[in-house]
Amino acid sequence: MYRVIIFTALCLAVTGCATYHPQPVPDIDSKRHYIVKEQDNFHSIAFAFEITVSQLKQANPWLNAANMAAGMRLTIPSARSETPSVVVPQPGRFIWPLKQLDVSSDFGFRRGGLHTGIDLRASRGTQIYAAAAGEVVFSGRQNGYGRMVILDHGNDLQTVYSHNKDNLVYEGQQVQQGQLIASVGRSGRASGYHLHFEIRRDGKAVNPSSYLAR
Repeated sequence: MYRVIIFTALCLAVTGCATYHPQPVPDIDSKRHYIVKEQDNFHSIAFAFEITVSQLKQANPWLNAANMAAGMRLTIPSARSETPSVVVPQPGRFIWPLKQLDVSSDFGFRRGGLHTGIDLRASRGTQIYAAAAGEVVFSGRQNGYGRMVILDHGNDLQTVYSHNKDNLVYEGQQVQQGQLIASVGRSGRASGYHLHFEIRRDGKAVNPSSYLAR
């Protein structure tokens, strides 16, 4: 009995074999992960996590639009860890995307949550024009939005045109302000024919009235 006690004391004092020092737990709060689903793309993922597409691409440099597939595990950077671009609203920089304006729903909170854009009621096939010059960074379908076009205007500003009947531009195309880009439809979750128009700054929807010409 005494031999066991003496041996244990020596082991603790000399070798430390009976003690356990856990390694520090790495800080994982600054990074999140997401499993890609069908219909996902750079823009839908960045918008969902309130980050920019450039932030998403920097966190996943191996990824591109061609190889993105359902089941992939992406790193989602924390928006709080990034230094956001400072963009001062420029009233009048953007023109209205339809020639005839019939606003059926404004930007802001309503029953069911935040309405992220302006709904403009119009007949089927009404022409939709680019609110400003820029590059087409998305032209396709997205859950809820239906057929959608996204234009990038630089300075982390983008415009979104959705529920379209037809998209008339392709990704990578440069367009001018006032150029025809789509036609009004009711694709996606839409109760009637209209254009859902958004302006996004740093990946987040903002009130278009701060930018549209009056």
